[in-house]
Amino acid sequence: MSNLHVSHGGGAPLGYDVTSSGVLVASANEFRKFWACVNASDTPIYLALCESNAGVCPAEVGKGIYLSPNGGAFELNNINMYYGEIWAIHGIPAVVKRLCVQPGS
Repeated sequence: MSNLHVSHGGGAPLGYDVTSSGVLVASANEFRKFWACVNASDTPIYLALCESNAGVCPAEVGKGIYLSPNGGAFELNNINMYYGEIWAIHGIPAVVKRLCVQPGS
């Protein structure tokens, strides 16, 4: 089990309902210090990192950062920080899946 340490202060934990149309799970933030997510569903979720796209989801099933079902995780920290938008998507139409997020800035 991973032991996450937020040295720059953490925000409130968040949860997002991810759909097959995609959802914005992190807005661009030039002050981001930490961001982690865990796939709390039984379905793969894919993340897309993008600078700015005027509210259009760039995420595609089978592309980007793969989060395996039931606990697949991804973390941004001082080694691999990214400041743009983060979008999530999965591939089952008309079904909502859960992504748990811990931001820090």
